[in-house]
Amino acid sequence: MDVKKYIESGVLESYVAGELTEEQMLEVEAKAREYPEIQRELDELHDALRTYAQAADKKPTEDILGDALSQIDEEEQRRFINMLEQDDEVQIKRVNVVPVWSIAATILLLISLGFNYLFYTQFKKTKDQLVSLSSRNVVLAEKVSDSEQQLQYAELRVAHFLNEDNIHVRMDGLDIAPESYANVFWNRKSNAVFISVDNLPEPPHGHQYQLWAIKDGQAPIDAGIFDYNQLVQELKIIRGEVKAFAVTLEKEGGSPIATVDKTYVKGFI
Repeated sequence: MDVKKYIESGVLESYVAGELTEEQMLEVEAKAREYPEIQRELDELHDALRTYAQAADKKPTEDILGDALSQIDEEEQRRFINMLEQDDEVQIKRVNVVPVWSIAATILLLISLGFNYLFYTQFKKTKDQLVSLSSRNVVLAEKVSDSEQQLQYAELRVAHFLNEDNIHVRMDGLDIAPESYANVFWNRKSNAVFISVDNLPEPPHGHQYQLWAIKDGQAPIDAGIFDYNQLVQELKIIRGEVKAFAVTLEKEGGSPIATVDKTYVKGFI
């Protein structure tokens, strides 16, 4: 069964409004037990109904009552004119057949139809508003999460900047990525290396960035691979007289030898 098409058919709204026959309502309940999506939709409809009922106690407006009574007046005028065009004896008998209670029932029916239309319109509107509110809450939660992450990132960077044992090295972008930059913090006591990824482009699929320590007369030393979109990350221990740090683009998992022609950023101590 196409569950989405069934939900969009409007039968669930009719079920909640009590407009289905007993057999149809049992069918909806059976499908709700079989398909969790249908049960969730029913739960949302019930919640929207309760919200609407608590929000306002609507009564038929004067316009609805006026329209109903106007339609009754027009119907009675039409019957009266038809009656005059027939035989007198038959006319009297037919007029007497129309009981007072049927007129009252007609009034109540028209009022009920007007009220049901008003209720259904408000019901759908309330449901749509709840869905919209839920979506806005999700977006707000994501923004709060992003803000918390940015705050954590800033606190980590400040902590490394203020640590007197850390040597700060700013790595600026080279020709391959002139707008890129990142920061390295090298602890003189522990020799631990931390990288703050500030602006590096997303690497192509199957590739990863790698940090290198550069010493005089030696090939670049592997300082560790890192994720381009995470906060301050701790990499490898680097000892000795380091003159500079650089970042290259390597195949995923890193490389034992630096690909010099793919150096994105570089900075000297």
